[in-house]
Amino acid sequence: MKQTDIYTEALICLRSILQADHPEFKNWIDWLERDIQDWNQRREVAHHLRAYGGMGSFNDLPSMRGNHDYIFDFLKSVCYAFGHLYGKREGILPEALMEECLHDVEQAAYHPHKALNQAIAQHLRQGDLQENLDRL
Repeated sequence: MKQTDIYTEALICLRSILQADHPEFKNWIDWLERDIQDWNQRREVAHHLRAYGGMGSFNDLPSMRGNHDYIFDFLKSVCYAFGHLYGKREGILPEALMEECLHDVEQAAYHPHKALNQAIAQHLRQGDLQENLDRL
């Protein structure tokens, strides 16, 4: 099993899906690269959170191909939930918070495909979602 944290794996997969499906959105690919660096170097999520909301935001990107669209939406939800709560809950380790956020999104009614949710979550936990994106 590859050793990685779930938040980094989710950001990397968001970037990979964008690179594969919409390479013309270089600004968003670069944005996600900075988010990965911010997290790995400083445990910072503020830049990532600024991607959501408003016209032309991360939420306004066009559909991805096939299951990538569902996976992309799932990962956005997990990353937003984590970023929104990170630093606001005293005494909880980032790994535990991310696991909690992943569980909540995995069970959420707005992500209705239970088996796919479980597969995405399992691959995130194992650190191998990027290698399995096209198999889901």
